[in-house]
Amino acid sequence: MQFESLLDSPKDYVSSLLVVPENPHLIVTAWDGTTSVYDYEKNKLLARLEHEYGLLSSTSTLGGKVCVGSVQGEILEVDFESAKFDLISDDATLGISAMSTSNGNVVAGSWDGNLQIVDPRKKQVVYQKRMENRKVLALDSNDDVAVVAYTGGKVAIYDFRNMDQPVIQESGLKFQTRDIKLMQQGQGYAQSSVDGRVAVESFDNESQRLAFRCHRMNLTDSQFVFPVNSLAFSSKTNRLYTGGSDGKVFAWNIETRKKTEQLLKTEESVVKLATHDDMLFVAATDDSFKTMATVQDVETPTSRIYFTKL
Repeated sequence: MQFESLLDSPKDYVSSLLVVPENPHLIVTAWDGTTSVYDYEKNKLLARLEHEYGLLSSTSTLGGKVCVGSVQGEILEVDFESAKFDLISDDATLGISAMSTSNGNVVAGSWDGNLQIVDPRKKQVVYQKRMENRKVLALDSNDDVAVVAYTGGKVAIYDFRNMDQPVIQESGLKFQTRDIKLMQQGQGYAQSSVDGRVAVESFDNESQRLAFRCHRMNLTDSQFVFPVNSLAFSSKTNRLYTGGSDGKVFAWNIETRKKTEQLLKTEESVVKLATHDDMLFVAATDDSFKTMATVQDVETPTSRIYFTKL
C-alpha cells in the first residue's frame, strides 16, 4: 500500500485530524495553536490560522463548519474566510481534551471532568455534567449515544434521550485509555490504552467482547510495550485501524478477531488516525519527550501526515 505525505505539515505536535465530509478537506490542529486545512486530493495547504493557545481537539458541525478546543477550555468555531476564531463556550476550566458531534451539536469533554453539549448556532451550552475528580481522556458520539473515557478506569455511556442517567462501567483495560471510538453502526465501541492493548465492547451482546495485545516488540527475554495512541473504524468494512508509538499502523478484522495487515511503519510515533470513505489519514511525530526523566527544553520536530486510499 502506497502512502503519500502531505506538504506543509504543522511544525508542532498534531493533536487532531478531522475529515470534512462535504469537501476533500482535512483539518489538522496542533499544540502550537494552528488549525490547518488541506485539499488532500491536490495535496495542497489551503489555509492556516493560529490561535494564541494550543489546540487539543476538533469536530465538524452542520454545513461543514469546524470547531476546535483549546488548552484554556475554550470551544471555538473556525472562520477560515475571515481568518478568525469565534468563541462558542468557555465553561470548562481546563483543556478541551476531546470533541465530537451529535445532532448538529458539539459534544466536548475536558481535563476538569466536564462534559458539555453546545449548540454552535446559538453559542449556548444545552447540557453540562461534571465528573468529580476525573479527567475526560477521550470521547466519541453519534446521534444516539456518547461514550466517554475518564481517568480512574471509568467509561460512561450517555443516551442523549436520558443524559442524567449514564451507564458508568469499568474500563475493559487495566491502564489509562488513549482513545475510544464508536463502531460505524453504533453497536459498540473500541478503546485503546498506554500498555499496548485494545478492548472491543458490544452494547447488546457480551459474547462479542474481545481484548487483544498489539504494538509490542518481542525481545529475547522481555517484551517492549508501546501505547496505542489512536483508533479508527473503516466506514465501509468491519476493519479497525490502530496506531501506536512504535510507528506502526495495523488493520484488524474484529469479526474474525485477527490482524489482517500492517499498513505503515514510520520512524516517528503514530499519534492520530482518521478515516473517510476509502481514505486513511495518519499523523506521526516524535513524542519521546513524554518519557524523559526530567523536564527540559525540547525542540519538537515537524509532524508528518500520511494518507492513502484503502
